[in-house]
Amino acid sequence: MHWLVEILNATVAGEIRVHPDDMHAGFLRLAKRIEQIGLQGIHEPHIKHIQDKLWEMRLTGRDGIARALYVTASGKRVVDL
Repeated sequence: MHWLVEILNATVAGEIRVHPDDMHAGFLRLAKRIEQIGLQGIHEPHIKHIQDKLWEMRLTGRDGIARALYVTASGKRVVDL
């Protein structure tokens, strides 16, 4: 079973979209990679386990860095907060 990356709601989707194009593209690439190989195949500096089901996605771009918090849900789902 492949992983599924979901956006929590329209507010979160809007927060992701306001990042510069290179960071937004990086988020999309990382989300696709999670769906293809799962969290176990991606490590720091891109993904960091915080606690329990809480994880952090780290993005870099020309304008600096951004971080997105997300949780793992039932099965192999990642929900971006």
